[in-house]
Amino acid sequence: MTSATARRLSAAYLALRLTPGAAVRYIGTATRFHGRATVQPCSCGICAADVVRGIPATRYELRTTDGKPTGVSHVRHTSVVPEPTKDERMNAAMHLSTKATAVYLRQLLRAAFPGVKFSVRCGPKRAKERYLERFEITVTWSGGPSRTAVATVAAPLLAQYGNPEECRPAWVSVTVDGRRHCGEPSALAIHLNHTTA
Repeated sequence: MTSATARRLSAAYLALRLTPGAAVRYIGTATRFHGRATVQPCSCGICAADVVRGIPATRYELRTTDGKPTGVSHVRHTSVVPEPTKDERMNAAMHLSTKATAVYLRQLLRAAFPGVKFSVRCGPKRAKERYLERFEITVTWSGGPSRTAVATVAAPLLAQYGNPEECRPAWVSVTVDGRRHCGEPSALAIHLNHTTA
């Protein structure tokens, strides 16, 4: 494996999990900014160049709680601790079904890439893979945005958390079959299948 491939795989693993505007507690090296804040994907030259080369974004930019820039950028995921809202704390065990998560992801993709037709289905990319298929989402599209651009939209829905320091996805609300569902998105995997037109 080349070092470039290793870097891409590492970056894909560390891809941003917190949604833009997520409330966090900053504990990084810029001590005067310790405390409550929000995060956005980092827009520094290094991160922008990586995204252009197809490497998923891995760093955050720190903002104030009202969304104003602080000047702190290139922040590691280990320097921020997600701060759940009161509703999230009251309903910590509420998860959306994989079907509801797929519906929400389809809405996100349509908003982010208008005019591009996406197929968002519950189940694996290949028919032979049947194990836990109902907990996986497959996204297929032709032409349009790059795989990295779609992964940037999908990544926040894949957060896993076993302790408070790990990343959490923001709660979402979505209507499926006429019923409103609220909770944390849940999917074991999101498979991306980009075909060229």
